[in-house]
Order: sequence, then C-alpha cells, then structure tokens
Amino acid sequence: MAFTLLKPTGIDLSQTFAFTGSVTGAGGGKVLQVKSSILSSSVYTTSQTSTGIINISITPSATSSYILAMADCNYQTYGNDNTSNPYGNMEIRQGGASGTLKTSKRMYWVAVTGATNQNHDENGSVQAYWTPNTTSAITVDLCLVNGKSTGRVGLFGNADYTNATRLTVFEIGA
Repeated sequence: MAFTLLKPTGIDLSQTFAFTGSVTGAGGGKVLQVKSSILSSSVYTTSQTSTGIINISITPSATSSYILAMADCNYQTYGNDNTSNPYGNMEIRQGGASGTLKTSKRMYWVAVTGATNQNHDENGSVQAYWTPNTTSAITVDLCLVNGKSTGRVGLFGNADYTNATRLTVFEIGA
C-alpha cells in the first residue's frame, strides 16, 4: 500500500522519499542544448561600429525556448594618439554584427589627462537572456565596438590569450 504524506504547508524535504511514476508541474528551465566556441586568433580593430568576434548558430527546439548567451573576453585598449580615455564595448547580438543588440558592456580605462599613448588590458564578461520566438536557426554573436581607442581581442599584455575569450550559448526550455 502506497504511503501519502499530506501537510497543509508542504513536504519536509529533510525526510527521504522514494518516488515512482513521473513528476508533473515542475515547470521549465531545463537546459536543452549547449554550444560553445573559443576565439581562434586575436582580432584587431579600430572600427567604431560593431565587429563580429565569435558567432554560434543554434536552432531552438520550440518558439517558447529562451536563449542564454554568456561571453568572457580579454581585450586590450590603445589610446592610439587620440584619447586619454580608451574604451571598447563587448556586445551580444542576434543575427550578426549588424543584428539585434541584446546587451552591451563597456570595458574602459580612464588614464591621466594627456596620456594619449596609453594601453591597458581588460577582461570582462557579458550575459544576455531572451526568447527568439522561432524554431529556425539563429546566430548569436560576440561583437566588439571601439569607442575612443584601438583594440585587440585575445591579447593580455603581449601574450596570446585567445583561449580565454569564449562564447557559450544555451537553449533553455520554457
């Protein structure tokens, strides 16, 4: 005979329970797929428009699925003789460097006024969470936009740290 414990305020989870059958009503939030890519070579840019660094194609299994994109980036800013406050923005976009912006994070270093040849190493992370509302393949892109600087992704100091720049994309069930 099966034992059923009913309490008006819930179940005491410090007890041990053996379940048979299936649990329903637990909701979504399950990871359905994961894709990841590491920067293969450093990328140099002076562009003040979005430049694609890494992209991943993913096909959501349902229109109600969510996309969670997480990126870690090493970035080196150069004052480039034109500014004492070099900076760049890491972005996550859907649909390429000119696609829909999902989030942006500024990485910058405020130098001493007049120190226009300064360069500085930055590392940072950026995340975005959204529902693309499609079952067609989408691309998720890690992009860089230079502000008042020149920049290189994948360097830290003079060392190659391309393996520390990564984009990971999760499909999360609704």
